[in-house]
Amino acid sequence: MDIRAKVREWLLDDFGHAPFHVEMESDVLCEAEIRAKSEGILAGGIYLGILFEETQRLLALDRAEAAELRWEKKEGDAVSPGDLLAVVRGRAQILLKTERTALNFLSYVSEIATNTARVLREMGDFPPGFRGVIDTRKGSPGLMFFEKYGVRVGGGKNHRLGMFDGDLIKDNDIVVAGSIPAAIDARWGQRYMVEIQIEVQSFEQLDEVIDDGRVHMILLDNMDTETLRGAVDRVRERGAASGTGKGYVLEASGIKGGGLREVAETGVDYISTSSLVRSAPPLDFNMKIVRILG
Repeated sequence: MDIRAKVREWLLDDFGHAPFHVEMESDVLCEAEIRAKSEGILAGGIYLGILFEETQRLLALDRAEAAELRWEKKEGDAVSPGDLLAVVRGRAQILLKTERTALNFLSYVSEIATNTARVLREMGDFPPGFRGVIDTRKGSPGLMFFEKYGVRVGGGKNHRLGMFDGDLIKDNDIVVAGSIPAAIDARWGQRYMVEIQIEVQSFEQLDEVIDDGRVHMILLDNMDTETLRGAVDRVRERGAASGTGKGYVLEASGIKGGGLREVAETGVDYISTSSLVRSAPPLDFNMKIVRILG
């Protein structure tokens, strides 16, 4: 991803696309403070420097000193209302025109990190064999790279970012191919260093995958906890995929009933849920100019 291009796109949404220039003679040097207004987990600060740099370029302030950030908190830190997060020093027009985009971005990524940390805290210690809670591809177009970063800062794990970095055979793929074996045929051996995962929604589909023996990563979709236990027992009896000898990895998704802890206790390896991103609570930050330096 070209992060600078993405940042410029955000800034131009706010600036508009008409060219303009700021006269340096009247542009004073300022110092501002970024503070938390909510409790949460800080995430996304590592990208704020790029926002200030790109604002300077878009304003054609070639002779201006670059804005300087000094962070008082680091990524993943818990923050409370009033906490000083960072001090920013730079020309007034750079600070003023970056402020809202920077705070919107910081809030959004921190919201996801905070929500992910809350979900994991409520789950408590993982049951034996459980490997983690992961996100999904349900997110905001153009922002998923940063959403997934927020999940990691909050202690969660990432599923694939897009179709390009993982092969998942879903229900529609099976319908188009005509059968589970045909859907596996269409993907098998096509990409080096990329393994296939397949989605199943019933014991019948699960048995087809097991009997085929090639795919060892199985997504158990839209199953209640009782059905999940039965699916896990079915798979663990086999031990490993007969065609490859690899041990099965089971992911539960589209949870029906029961909390995440109860689902983890069914014996699955992972739980994937879009709620890490989609249920994030609002957080707020502010940036105030506290002194004029000249």
